[in-house]
Amino acid sequence: MERAQAQPSFAELYERIVVPAVFSRYTPDLIERARPIGPSARILDLGCGTGIVARQLRERLGGAARIAGLDVNAGMLAVARDRAPDVDWREGNAIALPFADQSFDLVLSQQMIQFVPDRAAAAREIHRVLAPGGRVLASSWRPRAENPLMDALGRAAEHHFGRSNDKRMSFGDVDALRSLFDGAGFAEVRVETISLVEEWTELPLRMHVHAAGHELAGLAPDELERRFVAYEADARAALAPFAIAAGGYTGASFTNVVTARRAS
Repeated sequence: MERAQAQPSFAELYERIVVPAVFSRYTPDLIERARPIGPSARILDLGCGTGIVARQLRERLGGAARIAGLDVNAGMLAVARDRAPDVDWREGNAIALPFADQSFDLVLSQQMIQFVPDRAAAAREIHRVLAPGGRVLASSWRPRAENPLMDALGRAAEHHFGRSNDKRMSFGDVDALRSLFDGAGFAEVRVETISLVEEWTELPLRMHVHAAGHELAGLAPDELERRFVAYEADARAALAPFAIAAGGYTGASFTNVVTARRAS
């Protein structure tokens, strides 16, 4: 009998679907905003996921740069290590970074800060591990209502599963983001709102419900399946304005990017 083929993990699906749809598009913009970057700079990709920021930095800077990536999710890091074994991948928490003081010249953090339970502690930790004059660039999505494709999906899901606990777009206020880094002791803090076009060649609808943090544990299997089927029908209708002829969906998304410097 043939052995059943293993199903891909969430991290593998994230790398295959979400990275090309979203993060491979936003990463070059984040890196460009961080320039100039010295060829031997010490750089941390904080909240690295499967490592798209660190990998693109390695491609641009070569082997002289010292690049580390940190994430709390071991599964994400396993995929990152497989694709870029020369990066210093670490498992750890943003509120207690496993690095010495002044270890980095640059910290890049793409869509992580909104997930951290104690954002102020994370901002202080970023300040601690940066050398004097070192910089941080961190992005956090604008509210869901300002991200049309995700809002369409979210409304469809809430109709069938109730309110979500979606952390992804939970920290979109410009003043709050600026105050966070001001309060951690950073100088030259500025926040910009940018927009790029996402392009999803595939968009697993059930994966979205799980990522949005809907409470599903209390539903019996038959009831859960019934709701998923109904949700999928509504979601496809809601996504029709975003469909492209080649298949898949496309739409603009909006994020805030904070840039700040450690003065001393």
